[in-house]
Amino acid sequence: MWKALVDEFAQQDEREPDSLRVGRSAIRRKNSRLPQAATDDLRNTILEAAVALFYREPVESLNLDRLADQTGLAKRHIYRIFGSRKAFLQAYADLLCDRERAQWREAGHRSGEEPVQHLLELFIDVAVELASGSRQPGQPQLPAVPFVDKDHPVRLSRAKLSREFRALLMRLATAANAVDAEALADTLMMLWENATTSNFKSCSDSRRVAQRLPTLVDHIIKSYVML
Repeated sequence: MWKALVDEFAQQDEREPDSLRVGRSAIRRKNSRLPQAATDDLRNTILEAAVALFYREPVESLNLDRLADQTGLAKRHIYRIFGSRKAFLQAYADLLCDRERAQWREAGHRSGEEPVQHLLELFIDVAVELASGSRQPGQPQLPAVPFVDKDHPVRLSRAKLSREFRALLMRLATAANAVDAEALADTLMMLWENATTSNFKSCSDSRRVAQRLPTLVDHIIKSYVML
């Protein structure tokens, strides 16, 4: 009898109270997670590594194994930070879109928010990138490639960025009192699309376009705006 009682008390002692078990589980989860600041740093490191990687390889051929090699991290860490390949691509597209928008704002600051000069500055920035080769095929940008998936994050981000740029051009053309603001915006939009998505055969081709682009834009603006 006493032996049965001892065994019963031993079994009760071995069972952890629910509150203790939950507490230990929470501690393990907390210890397995990186602090938010460290997670953000890792996230930025991975995205910057992706930018460097896509200087050499097209974004549509993304391979997370290659990205893991580039960062020195295990692939599971990349998944842990972003959750999925699609989420990573969205974060990468968001990074490039934010950089593009920052350039637009900087162009406005340089122009003193004067609409005609702002239009020119936008295309001077494109020309500078073309001259430096940073718009060459395979290098980081949001390419207008025909992704099979119509909901591909890069495709959607590129379309959204184009709409935003078209709206900016329209606003500036209207502020400049263009005789036909919509036609001016459409013409400049066509130039921007071609300059930022064309696959130039050589660096000399892109530099030649870079040299002529600001003059061409200036001529187009003057044909719509009475200065």
